[in-house]
Amino acid sequence: MKTLLTLDNSKLLVLNNSMQIIDSLVLQNQAKNSRSVLSICMELRTELLQKAIKTRQKDKSFVLKLSYHKAEALLVYLRDYEIYFPDEFGSYESNAILQMKNELHRQLI
Repeated sequence: MKTLLTLDNSKLLVLNNSMQIIDSLVLQNQAKNSRSVLSICMELRTELLQKAIKTRQKDKSFVLKLSYHKAEALLVYLRDYEIYFPDEFGSYESNAILQMKNELHRQLI
């Protein structure tokens, strides 16, 4: 089952910025149940950065196809690791994250 997440370059940038903390987290210091989520999100972050490079010149929306386990890990990350998101996140970024969480939650139930 594939989960579809509709993004544009702005939302992709917000998602990549919210996931930048993953680069500095040490998996061994995390709780055992969080390690799998962070591991999947590390893999997803690489894919998202590649997607950002490919679509940086285009100003269209696109659909990101996620497998169930990646979509679930992303939802858990967006929900549970929100405290680590950058301090400069404003209302647009907060709303974009909320929209992504709602869309993922709707498709995963």
